[in-house]
Amino acid sequence: MENPYDEMDLRGADLRGTDLSHADLSDADLSDADLSRVNLRGVDLHAADLSRASLSDANLSVANLSHVNLRDADLRGAYLSDANLNRANLNRADLSDADLSCANLSRVNLRDAILSDANLNRANLNRADLSHADLSDINLSRASLRDTDLSDVDLSGLNLNRADLSGTDLSRVDLRGADLRGADLRRADLSNTNLCAAQVLQTDFTEATLTGACIQDWQLGSSTILERVKCDYIFRVYDAEAQKFTGRLPVDPDSFFAPGEFTQRFQIIASALETIDITFTEGIDWQAFFQSFQEMRQQYPDKGIAVQGMEEKGEAFIVRLRVDAEETGSELEQLKASIETTQKQLYSTQLELREVQGQNKVYREMMGVVKTLAGRSMGDQHFYGSVGNVAGTNYGAMTATINQNQEAINQLMTALRISAQAFPPEQKEEVMMELDDLAGDLSKPETQEPKRIGKRLKRIMAAGTAAAAIAGGAATFSENVNAFTENVIELGEKVGLVREDLQGNQDNTAE
Repeated sequence: MENPYDEMDLRGADLRGTDLSHADLSDADLSDADLSRVNLRGVDLHAADLSRASLSDANLSVANLSHVNLRDADLRGAYLSDANLNRANLNRADLSDADLSCANLSRVNLRDAILSDANLNRANLNRADLSHADLSDINLSRASLRDTDLSDVDLSGLNLNRADLSGTDLSRVDLRGADLRGADLRRADLSNTNLCAAQVLQTDFTEATLTGACIQDWQLGSSTILERVKCDYIFRVYDAEAQKFTGRLPVDPDSFFAPGEFTQRFQIIASALETIDITFTEGIDWQAFFQSFQEMRQQYPDKGIAVQGMEEKGEAFIVRLRVDAEETGSELEQLKASIETTQKQLYSTQLELREVQGQNKVYREMMGVVKTLAGRSMGDQHFYGSVGNVAGTNYGAMTATINQNQEAINQLMTALRISAQAFPPEQKEEVMMELDDLAGDLSKPETQEPKRIGKRLKRIMAAGTAAAAIAGGAATFSENVNAFTENVIELGEKVGLVREDLQGNQDNTAE
């Protein structure tokens, strides 16, 4: 089919408001042309010359702009969603307020371009040249910037949420206050980079280089992945007035982190940032605590609150709660304070209710608990960790059921551990060991077998029955054991077993 634009001289042409959608303008000379507000949706402009052209508010969505020359072009407010700009020349182009979402900008020349307030969500910027570009207030969430030239680029305060920056040279780049949550920074070079106040929750720094970077007030958590990070030293303070990093770690300028030391140190810090220590000076009524804990979790349903550990400090007993929330900095501290206050108030209320009912029994002698749990992170036992098939492969009906009921399984495992604290030492130790083994079985698809899991649950139930027999039928203790048994049966149902199977003869055969 003949191209009607082949013989036309379009240089400097006034085409404002024209509908050129899906036209073939490949190799056309449109330099200095006025194409503002023109409908160019789906147009083929491959290798066309649009240098100095006005394309403000033009619709270029799904257009083929590969190899096009847009040097010094005016693209303010242009709509370029899903457009192909592979290897285009946008040197000194004005793209402020433009919509470039999902656009292919791989190997594009954006040197000295103006991209302020542009939307580059999910855009492909692999190997693009963004040196000296104005990127103020742009949206780069989920954008791919692998192997992109970002030398002399100011990325401070930008939205880089879930952006792909793997393998990118970000050395000496200003990332102050940048939103890097969920970003892929694997193998990225962040040496001497300013990460002051950057948000790095769920950010993957695997094998990234952080030597000489400044991490003052960076907002990390246990979800921040710091595996095999390469870091000889780090800076903790950014002097904005002098524009230099201070507060070196290790302090000695001739000293360096040992391999893995940086990762270990900051993983510990991250864990500490997200924990709340509740101190009980007069022992714990475990039933009151568990009831108040469940009520508190219901008040904060999206904060992932879990019991991480227990320990003794002098005469006090401490329960450490873990918070998995998106809040950071002062907002996280306010949230933690609110959770702590709520937990204490709910626990106090439960104690009053139990005292009124004549069931108040505070367990003051918890040395057995301390010997078993002090110094042991409950998180390390995985009873609140991910269960089921983390790889996503369905190994059977039980795996699917476990994945579906993960939250309920976690809560029931916690309830059983708390109930077991009141058991005689031998039965309590047996329950805790079986729960540890059960947590391990539930975390791996290859051990999620009905027979294996059933035996574990029957042994746990048998330990509860033995504890009741030793206690001689005391009312409060019997109530605790009955609740324990019901939780075992419910746990069995949540992993896909039938209640009748668990209530039959208890199999104590060892694995």
